Amino acid sequence: MKTSINANKFFPVIITGKLDETKKFYIDLLNCEAVFESDWYIQLVSPKGLEIGLLIAGHDSQPNFLHQAYGGNGVVLSFEVDNVDDEYKKAQASGLAIAYELKTEEWGQRHFMLCDPNGMVVDVVQHLKQ
Repeated sequence: MKTSINANKFFPVIITGKLDETKKFYIDLLNCEAVFESDWYIQLVSPKGLEIGLLIAGHDSQPNFLHQAYGGNGVVLSFEVDNVDDEYKKAQASGLAIAYELKTEEWGQRHFMLCDPNGMVVDVVQHLKQ
């Protein structure tokens, strides 16, 4: 039996012990604004409609399996851009810690990587025409 959901939207939710730092990181990175904000959850939306949720670790309203903050492994948030060289210069100028320097890969992409305050890898990618 094939099972599927009829989703209207997809966005990640990062469970964090660093709610304010993470909010600032994504607001600065994606030019987001908070469309919902409480002391335990923030929903951010960029001008292009990209969304990300931030959930405070250990909040009583959430089931126990959502209490632990992201551990820093196993997830990459990848953002496709039109001009990665320009984005790289902006990241450098703003003092963001570059985890992986700007590089052109043999499979046709040019990218660099950052880490958010939780250790989440953020890959900024431009697909090159081949």
